[in-house]
Amino acid sequence: MAKNFTRHEGGFLIIDEIKNHLSEIRLGITVTKRFGDAHHRNRLKRIVREAFRLSYPDLRKGIDINVRPLGKARQATVPEIQSEFKRFFGS
Repeated sequence: MAKNFTRHEGGFLIIDEIKNHLSEIRLGITVTKRFGDAHHRNRLKRIVREAFRLSYPDLRKGIDINVRPLGKARQATVPEIQSEFKRFFGS
């Protein structure tokens, strides 16, 4: 089976990218119970959504991305996550 996505691994996140043939970029977030309690999972999702919202104008369009956290992501801040988005998907 052919690999139809690209995987990026940063300091806080593992991000899978796949082309979507649209003029926008879409975000998916996968955080399992293994990451931590509900408040840790929800905090991370809020931070990732906010970083995505702030980075959106600078990101290249036409892709879907799915974000999964690494263990260090518990201490991540919005600017740190935003910098990962821009590093991997900046236009």
